[in-house]
Amino acid sequence: MAQRAFSDAEEFARARLDALRRFAYLICGSAAEADDLAQIAVVEVWQRWQKARENPEAYARQVIVTRNVSRWRRWRREVLSDDVDRRPDDPAGAVVTNSALWQALQELGKAERTVVVLHVLYSYTFSEIAAMSGQPPGTVSSRYARAKQALRTHLGSTQPAIRSVRRG
Repeated sequence: MAQRAFSDAEEFARARLDALRRFAYLICGSAAEADDLAQIAVVEVWQRWQKARENPEAYARQVIVTRNVSRWRRWRREVLSDDVDRRPDDPAGAVVTNSALWQALQELGKAERTVVVLHVLYSYTFSEIAAMSGQPPGTVSSRYARAKQALRTHLGSTQPAIRSVRRG
């Protein structure tokens, strides 16, 4: 995805809030939590604009991932939610419209789902995911392997194989 330059945090928030909500929805599986996470990310980008201005999208995604990790460490149960707005212009939009794949992702634990979304849909390397989540790269890699096997089992042969975009 090409990085767009934004003149200020407000312009970034207006342009990217919906995409950040969809990203957060894929990460956490709850529309309400996704709204919270996206708003928290936008506020943190605004508060730290001098640091985040180089790549505010990556900064916001990292905030979403780290805040979600904190939440699933605290909370032990998951609440299913309604569908979020869907758009074809980003990877999250295509996944939430595929009910079989969406259901398969919901069967994964939050940690495994996070790794799959970041690695497959958003092309982050295992090293980048490890840095975002504060986990060793080996842990990220093994979570991805377990998640990939679980998705294959859940989806069977009716869906295309889950393929890694790039290794890290």
